[in-house]
Order: sequence, then structure tokens, then C-alpha cells
Amino acid sequence: MTTSLPVDRSGMGVLSPAQCWERLRAAPVGRLAFVNHDDPVILPVNHAVDGETIVFRTARGSKLLAGDAGVRVAFEVDGFDAGRRTGWSVLVRGTALTVQDTETATRLARLDLRPWADLVDRSHWVRITVHSVSGRETVHP
Repeated sequence: MTTSLPVDRSGMGVLSPAQCWERLRAAPVGRLAFVNHDDPVILPVNHAVDGETIVFRTARGSKLLAGDAGVRVAFEVDGFDAGRRTGWSVLVRGTALTVQDTETATRLARLDLRPWADLVDRSHWVRITVHSVSGRETVHP
């Protein structure tokens, strides 16, 4: 069943906030974008949705430093079917914050989010507090 989406000026269908959150919950991997030492960085992370925030686990490094500093970030998930020339993208803009509260970290651990790259202990949690969420989908007549 195909539903009709509102279309933006580029001819892309505009996803509702509810559709965006649904796709954020379903996507196993997203990309975290931020500036590190004056250079833009985009790194893949597997994540979970906690309420209306995005959470992920990380080790020491640039992602943890971004959370410690409360850096503005973008987070993106997408999907596509190259054969059908269809796809979608959801973009979150927000602030990364390291989870300091042990009770919250324990609760997040129950989400059973296991880092795919598991050779390093990723014991730190970072939460993206969402300022805006938007999404688009390829629309064919």
C-alpha cells in the first residue's frame, strides 16, 4: 500500500515527524556528524531511540569528547532500493551529551544495544538531545 506524502520543491516526499521517528527506530546504523578540531567528521554508529532522543555507546575518543563538550551534531539514517530508484533519509539536529547518571546508564543498558565493532569496550553512553527532525522520501508518479 502506497501512501501519498506532501512533496517539497525538489519533488521529494516529506516525511512526518512520526514517520521519521519510526524510521530512526528501525534503522540499525546511522551516521553522526560533528566538527572535531575544526574539521568535519562523519562516523557510523549503531544506535537506539530512547523516548525522543538518540543514544549510542562509545569508547574514549572524538565521539565521547563531543558528548563531554555538549557539541552540536547532526545524525542521519537512510535506506534505498537502487533497482527501483527509491530511497529515504531522516536528519536529526541536536546536541550530544555524555550520560553521567549511573541510573540512566543502567536503564539504557537494558535496551540491549550492542556495538557492532566490539573489539573495544564501548562503556560510555552519549545521548543526542533532538532540536529538530526531518525526513524525505523519493516520490515517483
